[in-house]
Order: sequence, then structure tokens, then C-alpha cells
Amino acid sequence: MTHRKSFRGGGIAKPLSVFIGVVTGLLAVFAVGAQTSGVALQYHRISDSGPAITRTSAAYFRDHLELIERLGFPVVALDKLLNGLCHDDTESPSAIALTFDDAHRTVYEQAWPLLKERNWPFIVFVNTAAVDGSHGGTMSWDQLRELAQAGVIIGNHGVDHQHLIRKPADQTREQWAAWQRKQIIDAQQRIDSELGPQPKIFAYPYGEYDLASAAILKELGYSAFGQQSGAFGCSSPLQALPRFPVSGPYANPESVELKLASLPFPTVGRLVEPVLPPGERHPRLVLHLSPADTDGFDPLNANCFATGQGAIQARWDPEQMALLVQADEPLPSGRSRYNCTVRNTIQQRYHWYSQPWFIADESGQWPAE
Repeated sequence: MTHRKSFRGGGIAKPLSVFIGVVTGLLAVFAVGAQTSGVALQYHRISDSGPAITRTSAAYFRDHLELIERLGFPVVALDKLLNGLCHDDTESPSAIALTFDDAHRTVYEQAWPLLKERNWPFIVFVNTAAVDGSHGGTMSWDQLRELAQAGVIIGNHGVDHQHLIRKPADQTREQWAAWQRKQIIDAQQRIDSELGPQPKIFAYPYGEYDLASAAILKELGYSAFGQQSGAFGCSSPLQALPRFPVSGPYANPESVELKLASLPFPTVGRLVEPVLPPGERHPRLVLHLSPADTDGFDPLNANCFATGQGAIQARWDPEQMALLVQADEPLPSGRSRYNCTVRNTIQQRYHWYSQPWFIADESGQWPAE
């Protein structure tokens, strides 16, 4: 691969109308050198009923699997994909991982038969209290054991699916950190005691994390996934990895096709604090980029968007080697994102980066779920 040693200066944000219909002939893409990368799809329940935001219909799920087959991307076990990110000798430069949160019974009933037909691996993230308490719609340990014995990874989703960033006012930081560690460690011990040792892969409840919780997971030896969109690669921080939600309004196969073909940004791997301090609603994102592995990537072509605002300003700073992104209007309380894309002019695919933001209200309270 020929590497560009520098980017051109300047910077603007352009409309994303060229995004539509970009993914064609992807099998030919693999002849072009590319950074080894992964795309994780996030599902919850495979069903036509239940909360709209967490359900993917069985028909759409079949469409997704057929789409992956047609595009030719390999489906790889998540631990294998993570371990191979920085190797150049992989069979394919891009791979897909299938993930399911909350161990809903429809994963066992609807998803597994279709995946078993294809011999495709996947991971189910479990909050152990729901399984122990036989919460409605949750798989049993016997069902999870059957999956694990067939090679399915059972991942850690905490003990009881609580928010890891919403510290009560009456707890010290030390007490809160001890509680966070207990959520992670106790859940893993419960999973391993029932199913045998599982890879240390964690999914943040609600996709919420901060630098402190990410540091705890790193110390404990975990990779961890949020719910922000995007692809990941060798330079991606392993305790804040992205996944594409493909439930509810995000389940349309046309939009999933674009996500499957996405590439990571060539960042230098710096983890940004996503929890904003009181009064901060115009966060400035500084994305430091590396000149390595940037064939076809031009930051001048970056298009960035903020939750509820549409396109926002994105400026390239050649002195910092950074893309500077900031919303025009204040972000609301709760969960928001900046999403940035750059079309790769060689591969005709999109580099995709998403930064989550978590914002309490003026009184320090979080919106109700």
C-alpha cells in the first residue's frame, strides 16, 4: 500500500447526499489494500412485537443475513476479530460481528436457527440478574448453556443493567468505582460459573461510559462496546468500541448495507470523555488523525452531524493534524452523538466515526428512560 504522508489543509462540512446508493460491487473492493477493520451490528430482540427501538423483525433479520452473504463480508467471532485487528495477514480486510444485547429469548428461537444454518458465530451480552430472576422474555441458563456449548460467546452486560455513569450524589467516587467493578466482576463470575470461562468482552448498559469506567475495564482486561455507530480498526480504543444499532428505525436493509461497508477513521486512538460537565452543551470534538493507512481518505471531505441538528461544522486543522467538530446549537439532556463520515475515493466506501455525549440537566439529574 502507498501511504500519503500528509493531508491537504482547509476544511468544510458538505451535504451527505452522495451517501445514498454508494455500496455496489463490494466483492471487488477486497483487491484494494485496506486497514483490517470490523463492523459490529447490535441487535436486541428478533420479533415483530415489543418496544420498537429494541426489536428487529424476523423478516428484516433474514434480509440482513442475506445482505451480508451477497456482499461477501466474512462473519467472524468477536474475540477473534478483536485479536486480529492489527494483523495484515488476515484473509479479508473487513469483517462483521453479530451482537445481541440482553439475552432475549427470541435470539434463541428466531436468530440462532438462521445463524446455525450458516455456521456463523455471534455473541450474546447477558445481564445476569435478569437470567437468575427469569425476567420475562429472557433466556434461561440452560438455553445459554446450549448456545455456549455450540461455540456462541456469552458476553458481560453487568449484573442488573444499571447506568455505569450516573453516580448518586450520596456516594463518593471511590464508592462508585467499587460498585462499578462489582457490576463487572460479579457478572463475569456468574457467567463463567454457569457456562465455563468466556472471553472478557463487555457491553455498556445503554451504551453509556466515561473515562473512569473505561479505565476500570482496561485494568480488568476487557474490551468494551458502546452503542455509538461506526467501524473499528487497529487504532480504535478497545474500551469504547462502536456498534451499529440495527433495531427499530435503523433496521432498514438499505441503511444496513451502508453500515456493513463502513471503514474506521484513521485516528490515533485517543479516548474522548463523553460525559459533559454541568453547563457544557457545545462540546468541541478534536479528532487527531494519523497519516498512515489513509489512501483515499481526505478530511476536507468530512461531513459531520449532531443529534437533532443535521449537518454541523467540521474544520480541518493541518497544524494539529486534527478534524475539529462542534455543534451549532446546544445538545439536549440525555444521550447525543456527533457522527462524521468521509467517502474513501479509492474503495467507494465510507469511513464512519461516532462520538457519544452524555449530558445531565441543570440540576444534575438524568432523563428518565
